[in-house]
Amino acid sequence: MEYTNFIKRILEEIDCWGKDTKVFAILSESRPKQIVDYVFADSPEREDYLYTNDEEFRDLVEIYQEEIGKLEGKQFECLTLIQLLSVIENNNIN
Repeated sequence: MEYTNFIKRILEEIDCWGKDTKVFAILSESRPKQIVDYVFADSPEREDYLYTNDEEFRDLVEIYQEEIGKLEGKQFECLTLIQLLSVIENNNIN
């Protein structure tokens, strides 16, 4: 993933969910400590999605479960979005 797009995506998530939102940062298999993707750590809470009906909320939960499935067999770290941004920016400089 291109770093500019990765950083933009993280900044958009921070604007939407807040800097302290927890994510699982997926690490590269070939380059330890390099983050290649991330998924949200916390499952959707119904009270955060009051504008959706039950079916739409179930779809969100299903998407979350699919995203968490990406972690299977991979190494990952739990970070906040702001920590993730810092790591990605530092990796881009180095």
